[in-house]
Amino acid sequence: MVNKFKGFLEEKGLDGFLILGDSLCDADMYYLSRFFAMDRFALLATAEGITILVSGMELGRARLESTAHKVVSTSDYDIMGKLKALGQPEDAYQAALKEFLQDNGVRRLGVPMRFPAGTYCAIGDDFLVSIAESPVSSWRAIKSDAEIAAIESCQRSCEEALSVALNLISRSKPKGGILYSGGSPLTSEKVRSTIEIALLERGCEAMDTIVAGGIQAANPHARGSGTLHANAPIVLDIFPRSKTTRYFADMTRTVLKGRASQEILDMYDAVLAAQQAGLEAVRAGVPGSEVHAMVGDVFSDRGYREREGQGFTHSTGHGVGLDVHERPSLGFAKDILQEGNVVTVEPGLYYPEIGGIRIEDLVVVTDKGCRNLTVFDKNLVL
Repeated sequence: MVNKFKGFLEEKGLDGFLILGDSLCDADMYYLSRFFAMDRFALLATAEGITILVSGMELGRARLESTAHKVVSTSDYDIMGKLKALGQPEDAYQAALKEFLQDNGVRRLGVPMRFPAGTYCAIGDDFLVSIAESPVSSWRAIKSDAEIAAIESCQRSCEEALSVALNLISRSKPKGGILYSGGSPLTSEKVRSTIEIALLERGCEAMDTIVAGGIQAANPHARGSGTLHANAPIVLDIFPRSKTTRYFADMTRTVLKGRASQEILDMYDAVLAAQQAGLEAVRAGVPGSEVHAMVGDVFSDRGYREREGQGFTHSTGHGVGLDVHERPSLGFAKDILQEGNVVTVEPGLYYPEIGGIRIEDLVVVTDKGCRNLTVFDKNLVL
């Protein structure tokens, strides 16, 4: 990592690259420091390594847990004295931050595009600040064996949670076109809570799990709400994150309780065939756009052409890691797949009068093709 950043800094003519935020929301900060914190801290990358500036309260934990080369505290820069003198916490913090940068020999400083505007203005008179695209997202796209193992472990938990949910749907009873469970209508909320409880029991967390039935699923990212109906497809999209490793998994299945119409069966068969074409196209050295085009060709050949926001309306897939959506893209972007990428392959079809059907697997890109981390069945009718 040091050599990577050294090359980046030399190329950009910088002494250091500063990221400011919390590692709950900023995956780059966690990736570079392996320090998980919900409070703000500063991460400085120089040719010598990674240094993080944390609060005094976090100093002990950061030194124990972080992989940073050096950990220092705002207390080292007399943050309380600065607060008394300046009167405002943000002014005191920015004064400490300036001293921290000076101590590390920084004059020409790079910051990412998401850098806080207020801090950018505050340090601009003392440093030559340049906004630069962070190189970390491209580094994160290629996973180590340990990262792949973490994602695969989370994927197993994802599949176990989905199995619990499908068991609930499978045991439901159709009555008057509505699914009933335990004498009450089965709802998206009930299925979602079942999934999320199962994930918590397995050390994972989930946010905005999709359980969208019927025409609600015509919007690919609709969470779904209310009563679930018989004889209508239900899209279940689960993207949990391990609370231990911080890595995500991602999987979608579409199921139906009752009888599927021929129209639904044909759509499902087309999505399944398109996904298979996408899986077969994934290989190191192949542009993600080429995979996307091959998936689109399957739909076109079967008469499912996109029109006015209907049909296959999104990219074929995306990278998964410390963020659920990261590089590379399997869409119109010019990303070239590389060995070690972990990506989804998730074609779908969406029509307002019918709903949606999506099938998603998670795979590791190899030089010979891909290794599928998803081992869950793809059965429509329960």
